[in-house]
Amino acid sequence: MKIILRITKQRIAVFAVILACMGIATTAFAIPPNEVLQKGDKPVFTGKCCFSWGDTVSVTETAKVAPVVVTWSADYQSTNQTFVGLAVNGHPCQVPIFQNLDGSGSLFKARAFQWVLLPSDGLIKGTNTITLCGGGARDTDTVTLGFRGLAVIISK
Repeated sequence: MKIILRITKQRIAVFAVILACMGIATTAFAIPPNEVLQKGDKPVFTGKCCFSWGDTVSVTETAKVAPVVVTWSADYQSTNQTFVGLAVNGHPCQVPIFQNLDGSGSLFKARAFQWVLLPSDGLIKGTNTITLCGGGARDTDTVTLGFRGLAVIISK
């Protein structure tokens, strides 16, 4: 009985250490809330490219401006070809190339894109805002967004 009890205490101690380490790792890699956005509403955007879709994240650059990685993933439904881009610090929708969502008709599809933004794309020292933008090929093209996430991570 003592041997079984000793093994159980050792396992509990090891398990407690593992849980503590997981908590530290989770804290160490946490993303600040302004750098990530998740939404589940279903906004509908109609019109020709390019205009703001309103989803915005921000990142603070230090004295030496570094590239950032922006990741967007979404469920979407579109009536025609739709373009997706980024606007940096209130500048026009661009950077660096537009990604294409193909027409999905009445079905929702899922896509994910990543962009690497360089200082030459308009990043500045201090707070930078990055806004999702896009639109269709024609004035009547429509895209509906479902669950989606937008995140920005500064490179080190």
